[in-house]
Amino acid sequence: MVKANEYFIPLGDLIDVDAEIKRLEEELKYNKGFLISVSKKLSNERFVNNAPEKVVAIEKQKQADAEAKIKALEESIANLKG
Repeated sequence: MVKANEYFIPLGDLIDVDAEIKRLEEELKYNKGFLISVSKKLSNERFVNNAPEKVVAIEKQKQADAEAKIKALEESIANLKG
């Protein structure tokens, strides 16, 4: 992606679709686990109330980033599966 423009390069038979799907599914599994750990931390009232505001903000950003990554991975997998 360049600024607001997206460019696509057709790869056709240049990639092993099954291997790419497997790789993306592993990455998706990792990111879902990461999201669970961050969500648990943010749902802990003791952590949220005692941690510095900056630390809580960083954890919230991690949560948002993980959610965005999960969505992108799920879309990529769906596109590869056709």
